[in-house]
Amino acid sequence: MSSAKKGLPPALEAEYRFLKQQVDFWMEAWTKKDASPSAGNRYWYAKDDLKKFVNNRREEGYHI
Repeated sequence: MSSAKKGLPPALEAEYRFLKQQVDFWMEAWTKKDASPSAGNRYWYAKDDLKKFVNNRREEGYHI
């Protein structure tokens, strides 16, 4: 792996944006007064998916 940091290619950038949007969406859904019982779980899963994605891309040498 080279020491030079590289930016994400368009497909990975789109996936990264999607995962961030999911975290935001489920966090907002979870905090609503009439939240779905599963909203909290979905928020934590979305957050975990984003964390795994970022960690994996960093291991591959991408700068996020």
